[in-house]
Parts: sequence; C-alpha cells; structure tokens
Amino acid sequence: MFRTTRRPLMAAAGAIALLGVLAACSAPAAEQGADGDPQVATLETGAPAPTESVDPLFAEYGEPVRERLDMTDEESLAAWAPRDRCVADHSSPQGPSEEGGGGGSSSATGAATGDPEKAAEAEAICLPLAPLPPWEVDVKNPDAPRFMQQVVDCLRERGVREVEIGDAGQFGRIGIDLGGEGNDSSSVSLGMQHMDACMASASDEVAP
Repeated sequence: MFRTTRRPLMAAAGAIALLGVLAACSAPAAEQGADGDPQVATLETGAPAPTESVDPLFAEYGEPVRERLDMTDEESLAAWAPRDRCVADHSSPQGPSEEGGGGGSSSATGAATGDPEKAAEAEAICLPLAPLPPWEVDVKNPDAPRFMQQVVDCLRERGVREVEIGDAGQFGRIGIDLGGEGNDSSSVSLGMQHMDACMASASDEVAP
C-alpha cells in the first residue's frame, strides 16, 4: 500500500510563493505623480514622420504628364495648359491671375506684352510644369538616338534630302532638323508632310 505525504505539496507551494516575490522584485516600480499617487508607466511614442512636401507649383497648377507620339491636338494642348498658364501668370505685370489661363496663346500673349526679362524668368520658373516628352524622343532614353535615326532614314526614303537628328531642346526632346544650312524648302515641306508617318513607322519597329 502506497503512503502519501504532504511534503511535496508544501514544497510546491513554497516555490510558487518564491516566484511571486522574485516577479515583484523584478517588475519596474510605478512612477509617482506630483500628489504622491502611483502612476501607470506608459510607452513613449516618437513624433510622427513629416509628410513629403509638395512643390508649390504642382500644388497650384498640377503635375506634368508625359506626352505620347499619338496624342491629338486637344490632348497636347491639355498637357501644355498648366505650363502655359503658369508662364502667362508670371509674365503678366499684374502677377498671377486668380482665374488662370491655359493654352499656348495665353503664354505667347503674356510674353509678348510683358517685360522680356520677366518673361524669361517666368519660363525658368514654369519649366518643371512642361509635359515630359514622348519616351521615344526623350534625351534621357538611351534608345532615343536609334529611334530618331530610323525616322531620319524613313524621311530620306520619302525624298527628304536635307534632314538630320537635331539637338535636344530645353524640354528634353530630341528634334529633327529639316532643310539643312541652305534651308531647302522642298526638304522642309516634305519632312513636315511625312514626319508623323515616319514617327509611327519607327515606333512600330522598336515596339516590344
């Protein structure tokens, strides 16, 4: 017959009591407030990260978009409208208008009737609002020179004698120079006539 004893139970109770004392000793002491009452410690959180600042020009006129080779005239005007309105506003002697404008005509009028120095300053201020050029002719595209050479070859096949790849303008778009040094009128007219078709043909050739 098995005999039972109380000693294991008492030892277990003592161990539990000892663990409670150790836990109480290891727990951080509660902070006391100014009136002596204990306060519950809280986790400190850092200040929220500041949000990214928005360019004031973009906030007022909207961010630029990237043009496409197949854009319609209406789409192109809409893409340039924020930049044109900005130029017109900053070229005007009265400063930015409350209504705004839009379109190339307002920009040209503002630059023509205002101070040329002020107009140049407006162009510099509003340059970030200009739409990005089509990627095929963007100076930042490493494949753009190859694309433009295909356009030049296409134009020569269609009878354009004086044509070559031009330099990138202030808007980062690689151009096509027509007419050469002698400004050959036939090359200019034929080039303008076939430019869109050759751009489309070159775009089809480089499409993935």
